[in-house]
Amino acid sequence: MTTATRKVAYDLSGYTPHPGQKPFHHSSARYRVLACGRRWGKDRACEYETLRLLPEMLEANRGKRLVPPVLVWFVAPTFPLSDQIWAELKVFTPPGFISEVREGDRMLRCLGGVEIWLKTALEPERLVGAGLDLVVITEAALVVEEAWTTGLRPTLSSPGRHGLGLFNSTPKGLNWFHKLYLRGQDPQDTEVESWSYPTWANPYISPEEVEKAKRELPDLVFRQEYGAEFLSDVGLVFRHVDGCVQGELSEPIAGHGYVAGLDLAKHHDFTVLIIADRATRRVVHFERFSQVDYALQKERVGLALGKYNKAKCWMDSTGVGDPILEDLQRMGLSIEGFTFTPTTKRQLVDGLSVALEQEKIRFPRIDQLINELKAYQYEQTKAGNLRTTAPSGYYDDCVVSLALLNYGLGQVGYGPPSKPVKIPKMW
Repeated sequence: MTTATRKVAYDLSGYTPHPGQKPFHHSSARYRVLACGRRWGKDRACEYETLRLLPEMLEANRGKRLVPPVLVWFVAPTFPLSDQIWAELKVFTPPGFISEVREGDRMLRCLGGVEIWLKTALEPERLVGAGLDLVVITEAALVVEEAWTTGLRPTLSSPGRHGLGLFNSTPKGLNWFHKLYLRGQDPQDTEVESWSYPTWANPYISPEEVEKAKRELPDLVFRQEYGAEFLSDVGLVFRHVDGCVQGELSEPIAGHGYVAGLDLAKHHDFTVLIIADRATRRVVHFERFSQVDYALQKERVGLALGKYNKAKCWMDSTGVGDPILEDLQRMGLSIEGFTFTPTTKRQLVDGLSVALEQEKIRFPRIDQLINELKAYQYEQTKAGNLRTTAPSGYYDDCVVSLALLNYGLGQVGYGPPSKPVKIPKMW
């Protein structure tokens, strides 16, 4: 252990792993994979394993002239899903070991120059440029494959770094996380080791709570979320997404009519505008942006709708959307509001589900749109009713925008291309 770590009482005795967590901590595999039910203790195990490894990695890296001496990333699908990890790391790290906390960047600098960063996989192209000693991916089944293959995997190949990976998630279909789990089950693949445990393998979860969930949830949903079974398309709302991927985004064609769906950003969400050709029902324009004030949002929406032959647009006018709808209408845009209630949203989503199943709407390979559609799921309310929603901490702006677009297409019908429209010079 380095001089820096000897200056503090590096004591992790406050953590006692339950029986299912012990094999994970005893493993020496380069990649360790936990595919477990909800509340099993996946994050807690990964956090404490990271803290256990830090002194060892710091000692091993001494003299290698690495900057920083040890670099660790925790990666979550979205910022909300990283909140609890960030809070726990600040509490669980041994007292005196943290020398600096940067809340804005979500970075802990520790004695000896160790740096721990929290990242999200929302923009895979930004997960580049660093050589990592360790990456911890939480809820990995909700992370797009590109974030791992082209973003994070190359960061583990830096000379002098340890290049280790800890992965945890509740299963979500047969995706790249499932493939990595299967590698860990192959005794010939010594680089990966994996474990799967149901929620009830955590001795601190009451059997009564598990039985209650089993009675309340659909069987397949319970088997996935609590039983940690890898099942195909469990509880998913949209089951034919890949079959609707076709073509590329394209410029407007004179004489063609266009229809749009608009979901405005609320708080930390994204504004999403999707435009499709009325005749072909194919998406030709996609915009997604955040951290933009409403004046600029209205200008961007106006420019896009005007560019596509004054496209007819439907938008979510619930709450803050209502006054903005009026502003957009005063700008001369052809735009109508759609008020969301639990009933109308379910009808809107069901309509999109049918359209995708019948391939009545097509779109290019837009990763964020496709990922949101594939993650959208059925969830049981406390009253025992099923509702459609994005997974906790995930976004649904693209889903809502596409659903509004599909609703608009149903309102205007197919029809032939309209007469040529004269576009003002500002567009």
